[in-house]
Formats: sequence, C-alpha cells, structure tokens
Amino acid sequence: MPLAVDGHAVVGLDRSSAMLARAERRARAVGADVRWVEGDMRNFSFDGTFALITVPANTFLMLAPDERWQCLARSREHLAPDGRLAIDVFQPDPARIAGLDGGVVRDWTREDPESGREVAKFSSVQANVDGTTFRWWYEEVDPGGAVRRWEREATLHYLYRREAELLFPEAGFEIESMHGDYDGSSTGPRSPKLLIVAKRRERGAGRERRRE
Repeated sequence: MPLAVDGHAVVGLDRSSAMLARAERRARAVGADVRWVEGDMRNFSFDGTFALITVPANTFLMLAPDERWQCLARSREHLAPDGRLAIDVFQPDPARIAGLDGGVVRDWTREDPESGREVAKFSSVQANVDGTTFRWWYEEVDPGGAVRRWEREATLHYLYRREAELLFPEAGFEIESMHGDYDGSSTGPRSPKLLIVAKRRERGAGRERRRE
C-alpha cells in the first residue's frame, strides 16, 4: 500500500478472491491505486517486467520445497534486468517449536455481529524442524442447538539461511543482502526474520540448476 500511495504502479496478486476484495477495500480507504489480480504465485503471467517483486508476510513459506522453484522461476522471468526480488519470512524458534505438539486450544468465543449467534474458535499447532501445521475450527450454535463447524488447515515450510544460500543461486539469482530483522541486523541462530533481497543473474553466469 505505501508504494502505491507514493505514486508507484503496483500490482497485487492473490489466489483468494475474498482476500483481494478485502485488500481493495483497504486500498480505497487510504487512496492507493492498486491493480488487483487473482492468480497463483507459482504460475502467474503478466505483460512486461517489474523493478521490484515482493513476497511478504511469510507467504513464501506456504510453498512446498519443490513449489519454491516455480515461484522463483516466474519471478525471475518477470523481473527487470536491474530489478530486485524481496522475500520476508520468519525464522523458527527451536524452544517454541518443542512446545507445539498439536494440542487443541480454545482461542475465543464471541458473538457474530451479522447473525447474532455465538461462535467459538479452536486451534491446533504442530511443529518440527521442517515446518508448522496450523489447524483452525470455528463452531457456531444456532437457536435450535445445532452446531455448524468450519475447518481450515495450512502448513508453513521453513526456509533457513543455508538453504536459501543454495536455493537462490541455483534458481538464477544472486543474493544481494540478507538480514535477520527490519533493523538491518545480520542473520544468526536467534534472528526472528530472514529478509532476502536478490537480483537476477544472467544464464550461465554462475552455479545454476534449471528445473522443468
């Protein structure tokens, strides 16, 4: 949003029409002119290239390891010769991972403002050194006592620094900078973030492995 407010041409990509509608409402509220496109970061296609492509807010972790190649390949094809790719993911805390054993927690109970019915949210988180699986349950009780339930599940696949240092060059990128937080600090075992800025490298300019 800030880039669009500053006058830059911005395109937002998401495969959820509901999330795009929500983003559009937020953009209008702050006067941001954004082109919203429904699509998948593994196989998107646009005319032209971009000076900056960002994959923010841990979105890259939603891709399985093999799917990361698809996202990086599409990003490279859409990046201007002097453009940059920026990826923002969190780094797992080993101490916290050890305590995420899949137990179910009741997060809250509140009244739905539209239906007036009571809704309860439950969650379960299970983690290991490779990733974290989140499960959510929402239960709504109607006036007759019947319970209606919705369930969702998502897995985040961790990306570690050493893994990124191998992945990006093999996908045709040169890592320009890597930081452990928004303050520009270096990465380390206890860094909360892994912030990567990379530029495209011409074919044959270094170690590279292409995947079909």
